[in-house]
Amino acid sequence: MPIYLPAPEAPAGGPDGKGWNRLSLNAHGGLPAQCALRPRRWGALLESQDTRRARWGGFGPCIRRGDCEQCPLRRALNEHPTVVEVNAPRVLVRVEPLYADDRVMFNAGPDGWRLWVTTGPDDRDYRDRKPWSWEDATRVLGWDLGRPYIDEHGEGFWLERTTRVPAFGCRITTRKWPSFTRHAFIVDKTRVALLHHYGDCQHGEELLNAVSHACPGPDGANEERVSVHWRDAGAVTPRPAGGLRIGVDFQPMTVRVVAVEGVNEQQARLTLTGSGWTADRVLAAGVALRDHLRKN
Repeated sequence: MPIYLPAPEAPAGGPDGKGWNRLSLNAHGGLPAQCALRPRRWGALLESQDTRRARWGGFGPCIRRGDCEQCPLRRALNEHPTVVEVNAPRVLVRVEPLYADDRVMFNAGPDGWRLWVTTGPDDRDYRDRKPWSWEDATRVLGWDLGRPYIDEHGEGFWLERTTRVPAFGCRITTRKWPSFTRHAFIVDKTRVALLHHYGDCQHGEELLNAVSHACPGPDGANEERVSVHWRDAGAVTPRPAGGLRIGVDFQPMTVRVVAVEGVNEQQARLTLTGSGWTADRVLAAGVALRDHLRKN
């Protein structure tokens, strides 16, 4: 993955034959090489997702003089990924420019930046969270870079969560027995869902992550009655797809979502508990079960 971006060469010409005149500061200091893992704006961050398309100009300077193999920023991509500590399908990252108190006349831009993760344009409590650097933004895994954003408070960009990562705050544990496998979804030390399979699992991590996205937050993780009733069956039952049907069974304290293949072959059973399970969340869990079981 190329990350070293040498400065462009000046066109031939000018008094020195190298494209510079004697009034140019670049004629004496030159232009520094840059690193494709150090974006300084949204466009450069987009290019850093696939550094083969990165171009010199929108990035910070190289810190290893082209020795990419020993670069700590490159090692940190896999060793220290950035976690989005917000349980939301979409977050707005606001970009705050920083200026030194003793700014000089020729300062052409900010002296630095702080990036703040927010739940959206109306979020005003984001400064309680830990700020990011631009380098932190390049190490976010499992989220897709969305569109840039600007309003009266400044600039930013969106991040869209994918099923490559579980919901923040939801812990998933797995236990296997000879005849079945069980996945538990735990929020705030309370189990909110159990997924049973007969035999070995035939699905990937994306199914578990998608179910975790539907799970309620800490306020709904409890041992109280599920707030969905039998009269909501039509609203919480996904349509069948590809021979896979999803049935919903209402119990006194739980809701069971069952995936059935063919006539009566049960593929998986998802048991939901806690007052935080709304009709929308139950439907989302059932859709995740249907869609991701069909992929395998």
